Amino acid sequence: MYKNKYINFFLLVSFGYSWLIWGSLYWWTDLPIMVIVILGAFGPSIAGFLTMYRLRGGEGVTHLLRKSIQFQMSWKAYAIPFLLVPFLFLVAYWWTDRSGALLVREPWWVVPYFFYMLVLGGTLQEEYGWRGYLLDALQSRFSPLLASLSLGVLWAMWHIPLFFMAGTGQANLSFWAYGLAVMAYTIIMTWVYNGSSRNLWSAFLMHTMFNVMFVMVGFEAESGYPIGFIHLTIILWTAAILVIWKTYGKLNYEPLEEMIPSYPSVTQRIREGKE
Repeated sequence: MYKNKYINFFLLVSFGYSWLIWGSLYWWTDLPIMVIVILGAFGPSIAGFLTMYRLRGGEGVTHLLRKSIQFQMSWKAYAIPFLLVPFLFLVAYWWTDRSGALLVREPWWVVPYFFYMLVLGGTLQEEYGWRGYLLDALQSRFSPLLASLSLGVLWAMWHIPLFFMAGTGQANLSFWAYGLAVMAYTIIMTWVYNGSSRNLWSAFLMHTMFNVMFVMVGFEAESGYPIGFIHLTIILWTAAILVIWKTYGKLNYEPLEEMIPSYPSVTQRIREGKE
């Protein structure tokens, strides 16, 4: 299921599609920058679906879709993206001693931004790949912490072209600060994802709320040295280290048999008294 050739195939499609679309459309067309970003961002999810199709055919694709619409989760799985993530951003905002954030001036924009970020702001374009396939693949081979750090590095590297494209959210940021922030947040996302029994909807919410708060607090629009984002990176790593300490580095990971859509998992069968 998680042989190197499948992981390499996923990475080739994910990076190849996104970098090719971003580069070609940015340099050789006059399309608005946000259209270019949106079109190129589909790389990871396209790669996730193609990889699952190679592995399981139509059942693999159906399974991936079903993982993303399992809305019944514990209250903690909802509280973390909707309460903890905004809190971390607000701490960074207050620490930076800034003023005028959209979140403070017009907080009602959170709702439309949420739906925009969910559908076109990165979540649907990426998470069928990053958490839908790759995280499970990496966790089957490495420890949850090492898998998360590896995914964080890959996720940050995938964004590299955006740092050279004027008008993107990454254009005014330090790549190293951004990369460190992505790695820390990946650890937190893995903790939530594993804690929700690998429910992809939890990853959708975490990714969406990060992007919403990124815009609502306005760190992407900082002029000069991005001190606010540096503060955010420090706070995210503080939270990530607390998660690592609390879970002894396991990040709520429990080894499960590979989920095949046509068969119930061992955990489900045990709960039903069949094992």
